[in-house]
This record gives sequence, structure tokens and C-alpha cells, in this order.
Amino acid sequence: MTETKNPAADSPDQLRSLPGFQPNNPSYFDNEAVDHLIGIVLELGAEIWVLRDRQVFLEELLAGKGIDVRVELEAGRPAAATQALLKSERGAMIKRIYGRLYSRYGGDKVEHATAPM
Repeated sequence: MTETKNPAADSPDQLRSLPGFQPNNPSYFDNEAVDHLIGIVLELGAEIWVLRDRQVFLEELLAGKGIDVRVELEAGRPAAATQALLKSERGAMIKRIYGRLYSRYGGDKVEHATAPM
């Protein structure tokens, strides 16, 4: 038996009637913080996977050239310039991921101090 699609189900009017519908900022729960926490968890999961994927691939490429960097990665620290770059990127990531929690109060528009490394 073939299933017939209801064209009204995909109409903009039907979408607008869904609880929490708001273009580019959906709200699914009564508590706004729950929506923000779900967004944070999804963003963190994406960040972690991208980093893991790239790290494993980079280690594979280096190993293919006879360079095993795992021991050095575990024991070493980045150069000062690299640490400065990482500090800047960490601040941007914190703002991007956690900014949603306090955007109502303008916290997503201010610069943040991060903990020293």
C-alpha cells in the first residue's frame, strides 16, 4: 500500500502552528534554558567529532610518513604563539557554544575572560 503525502502538513501555515515555532530560533520546551542546553550539547558533540576525526586522520598521515607523534602529544606543550592562538579560538568557541545561555541579557555580545592555561 502506498502512503499518500498530505501537502498541508508541509505548508508554512502548518509549521507556524507548531508549538515553539520561531524561524532560526526554535523553542520546544517551556523552559528556554532547556532549549539552550540541547543546542549546547549538539554543538559540543559536533565540535568533538570534528576534532576527533581530524586528529585521527592527521596521526594516520604522519604515521604513513614514519612519524609517530602520539608520545610527543602526550608529553609536550604548544609553542607560545600557538598557545596564544588557542586562547583566542577558545574564547570564540565559548561565546559560540555558551552564549545562548545568557543571550537574553546581552552576554553573547561582550568579550569574555577565560581561565589561564
